[in-house]
Amino acid sequence: MRNKSFGSNTFRKTFLSYTAILLIPIFVFSALNAYRNVIEEKRELYEKHAADAKRIADSMDNKLNELKNLGKVLSDETWVTKMMSNTNVFDQEFDLIKMQEIRKDLHNAVGAMSILSFGAVIFPEKELVLSEWGDSATDVFFSSIASFDDETRMFFDDSIPKYTYFKIMQPVNMKHWGSTQRVIPVLQSLEVVGSPRAVLLLFIDSAYLADYIQRFGGSEYDEIMVSTKDSPVYRQSRTMVGDRQAQGVSYELVVSSQASDWQYKVTYPDSTVIGIRNVFGSLLAILISVLFGTPSAFLLAKVSYRPLAALLHKLSEAVRNDDSGSEYKLIEKSFDRLMLENHTLQRAVEDYESAAKSNLLLRMLKGYFTDDQHMNGLKKFGLGYKEDMYYCTMLISFQTMREISDLEIIRKIEVITIMVVESVMNRHQLDYELFEVTNADKAMIVSSGQRFGEDGHLERIASEIEIEICKMCDIRPDVFHGAIEKGLVGISKSYYAANESLQVALFSRGNARAAQEDAIETNVDYYYPTDWEVQLINNLKIGNLDTLTHILDEISTENRKRQLSDASTIKLVSLLMETMLRVLQELNIDAGIYAKQFESKVKTANGEALWSYVFEVGTLICERMRYSNTTSAMEVGGKMLLYVNENYTSTEVSLKKLADLFQMSVSSVSKMFKEVTGINFYDYLCRLRMESAKELLREKKCGVDDVALRVGYENVYSFKRAFVRYEGIKPDQYAQLAI
Repeated sequence: MRNKSFGSNTFRKTFLSYTAILLIPIFVFSALNAYRNVIEEKRELYEKHAADAKRIADSMDNKLNELKNLGKVLSDETWVTKMMSNTNVFDQEFDLIKMQEIRKDLHNAVGAMSILSFGAVIFPEKELVLSEWGDSATDVFFSSIASFDDETRMFFDDSIPKYTYFKIMQPVNMKHWGSTQRVIPVLQSLEVVGSPRAVLLLFIDSAYLADYIQRFGGSEYDEIMVSTKDSPVYRQSRTMVGDRQAQGVSYELVVSSQASDWQYKVTYPDSTVIGIRNVFGSLLAILISVLFGTPSAFLLAKVSYRPLAALLHKLSEAVRNDDSGSEYKLIEKSFDRLMLENHTLQRAVEDYESAAKSNLLLRMLKGYFTDDQHMNGLKKFGLGYKEDMYYCTMLISFQTMREISDLEIIRKIEVITIMVVESVMNRHQLDYELFEVTNADKAMIVSSGQRFGEDGHLERIASEIEIEICKMCDIRPDVFHGAIEKGLVGISKSYYAANESLQVALFSRGNARAAQEDAIETNVDYYYPTDWEVQLINNLKIGNLDTLTHILDEISTENRKRQLSDASTIKLVSLLMETMLRVLQELNIDAGIYAKQFESKVKTANGEALWSYVFEVGTLICERMRYSNTTSAMEVGGKMLLYVNENYTSTEVSLKKLADLFQMSVSSVSKMFKEVTGINFYDYLCRLRMESAKELLREKKCGVDDVALRVGYENVYSFKRAFVRYEGIKPDQYAQLAI
């Protein structure tokens, strides 16, 4: 490492020292210059804000002066003077037209102010209020047109009879024709006497005032607050509180009103990102110093380090490679990083193995039939499950935990559950695997090489788990178990039994969960789990005959144990047949002949014959899928099958005919046809003809001789012999027995 000068600790220190000597003075000078520019710009910005605050205050004062002038203008109006008089001499002048003109003038005068909601002239001695809506009694005005709370009304009653030059009140809520508004009342006597006969009452609308400030206040400020004697009158903010905190500090400028006792407090942002234009020169100087100073420092360091490099070159290899100082720290940091990465990788592998193990156990619960890969997974995770062992599945459900949202409590309950299960299973000396499932909280697979669970053993285990968990966390779970089953598939059988008990319990409490795979069908007594149906379909599509036969054997064995009725057996086998027919349709294979044959066998109500036919069709599909790996052969075989299905009633249909049509040998046609259909050519042809003959015989529209010709036989003798071999009785006997 030391033979490379730039990687040497000594060279780096020398280079950094020269760099610091050259660049630090430039950085300090540039920073001081930038600081001075920032201070100067802040001062200019403050002066600008102060002028802006003064302008805002002048705008507000101008508007207040306009309000004062409005009072002076109205006090000089002739109609105000006449209405203030205590005589009735002028009453005749105020007819309907005159009152409309007065209301219009008042409305225009108030509207010209742009910040007023409305205004009214009050004549206290006459207890009369004149507004843009006409004249009304004082009580009517303050109860219907503009109503206030009791405190504000008392203030009006007390202030109106007294002389008030120009008084601005605190903001209040006013109900104007039933609609609530936030207004600032303004009182101004229209007569300079102790008890004025006319008082102008104006209402500054907060919304209009906000619009006015928005238009004339500028865009520099953050907030404007109008107050009087430390009591806020009006506040307007451009930004939310959270936004102001995010922007940083701010400062206030206070300007006193020249037209009233108001104070205007304007808040401006104290921006810290200023002086960019003035700092540009400093930044440019720093950039130039870095561009030229760094190469200069490198050259100086190179010249200074050359004698030391020559000395190091003469040292032995061991000394030259003896890293110390920062080089050693670099290695130490690299080693620590590798250790951390290795630890993280180990944790990831452990998490992956845990997830893979849980997934494997879930597959066993769902009844996934074991194969070599499955068995290898069991060995990998240390699960010594074998076909000759006994298994039982238990489900632990905390239904009340659905209402608990505290993660700490949920975690505590999970830990307690793990501890209790371990303690109970150790007492009973049983092996188990505990993991999470979706339809319950925990699932447990109990296994043993010897049969267990007699004399209520499982009920005692479930009860002990419930009681001990309840003692430790005050929540009693529900523990359900299935039957003791032998073999790996027994895990799934036991699980579905336990799950059925769980779902029944939840359903009885009104808490049944609508899970498709676990839905309870109260009128179904046969055993055909959805997961087994999925596996059946998948194995049919890949042509896995061994696993398919295993699945059908397990379904048949389990349902024979249940001693199903004939109707339930037919229903179950029909479902299996529907699944196979659906697979045939998805594979674009004509399923009509198989459907017809199955229907004829259903009419016999012979359960063994139905099971045998399901196995036969499944074998045919698997053989077909195995052969489908050769695409070209599959296409030719499909064409052969289509030709036979369409022409089986012809006496000319034969292997030789197919060989001529497809230009193949008779043996090749026979082999291909059997690989496609699963049976030899003549058995398949006989089946088509016999099923068609049976339909004709049941219809009883023609005799046996005619039926033989219609289904493709040249003579009746051959037809009768084939029919007896296929059906077991003669054609005429079948026709007599047919209903």
